Amino acid sequence: AYAPMLYTWLALALALSPRSLSVRRRASAAQSRRCGPPVGAADVDIYGRAVLAPLEASASTAEPVVKVYSVHCSVNVAMPWSNKPQEESTGSGFTMRQQHDGQLVILTNAHCVADATYVEVRKAGDSQKHVAQVARIAHECDLATLTVSDDAFWEGVEPLEFGPMPSLQDEVSVVGYPEGGEGVSVTQGVVSRIEIQRYAHSGANLLAVQIDAAINPGNSGGPALNADGDVIGVAFQNQLDSQNIGYVIPAPIIAHYLVDDAPSDPRRPAGFPSLGIFWQALDNPQLRAYLGMEGRTGVRIRGVAPTAPAAALLRTGDVLVELDGHAIANDGSFAIGGQERLSFAHLIHLKFAHQTIGLRVLRAGEELELEVPVRPLQRLIPPTAYDEPLPYFIYAGLVFVPFVEPCAALESHLPISPHLSH
Repeated sequence: AYAPMLYTWLALALALSPRSLSVRRRASAAQSRRCGPPVGAADVDIYGRAVLAPLEASASTAEPVVKVYSVHCSVNVAMPWSNKPQEESTGSGFTMRQQHDGQLVILTNAHCVADATYVEVRKAGDSQKHVAQVARIAHECDLATLTVSDDAFWEGVEPLEFGPMPSLQDEVSVVGYPEGGEGVSVTQGVVSRIEIQRYAHSGANLLAVQIDAAINPGNSGGPALNADGDVIGVAFQNQLDSQNIGYVIPAPIIAHYLVDDAPSDPRRPAGFPSLGIFWQALDNPQLRAYLGMEGRTGVRIRGVAPTAPAAALLRTGDVLVELDGHAIANDGSFAIGGQERLSFAHLIHLKFAHQTIGLRVLRAGEELELEVPVRPLQRLIPPTAYDEPLPYFIYAGLVFVPFVEPCAALESHLPISPHLSH
């Protein structure tokens, strides 16, 4: 007898909580910005809800978040002369306006259209699908840009705007088309963590924002919006065997992708640069005393990739104490706020190919200021094989193929060592 009453009181408490009220106010405000007042008391839908009139009678504003349909066929690394069976998948995306030419495009995840042979998109509330083309793709940061040649698709579409980098505990809404239905879905949560994470699609370690809003299969490519309705990231993966741990690609990574160009292929960015060093944390006070740091903080360089431009300027045993004007802590992090720290690798990721970055190093007790070039480094063992056939050579019954990480999955006793990444 007490159970229904208890549930009623719990539902009432949740409905009247400050968080619930603030969320409903923002949702109502956002809907009011898109639509005008109710048309009339008699104008209701089949559920009795008032039908809202568009702000302009001439054209209605279309939902900027779209559903992406992809037909893809990936390469078979075991038999490179053939492909795996054709598969279909769905994801999400949203419309945006490119800064350099003003063209309207769709931004989504690269893994939504990787190895795609046919791509279609559909707007919310629209039954028609439109053929889309992959205009630009970057598997490293898991982002892709789609274009639609049909002008009818863009009628009434209002692109989303990008907002600033969020802070911890900022409220966020994820919009997309997850599995379990055909309509658009909205989940809400807060920013839980901001740090370098491994991108599952490429294996790259780049900046990511962790949120507690639900991100399910199909949400990939959908926007994460702040309280003002601006995009602060793109949903792209979640944490397996956990609850409410999802990740979005933040605005700094998106901005880098949008303006980065590879001279050899305009469809692909040059990528995120690397300093090409291997470093050791200096938490041990005896080691710091041996290196003569005298109250300084930093990390010890234990190796430099021979193909990196830094090989001509840095030496094994140097202590990196400052990078691009930011002091480096003994664990390799730098401060970005009162409670937030990031790996110094993020400072390098913000640069572009063939730019330089300022370093202050301690060498044999003497401080040196250096300008070191940075550029993307090719991994010795590529982590992925997307969009292109895998070359192969057959001789005397043996098949020779380039060694990529998917090849290691064919033999469980061949793990890939992290030291073979460069």
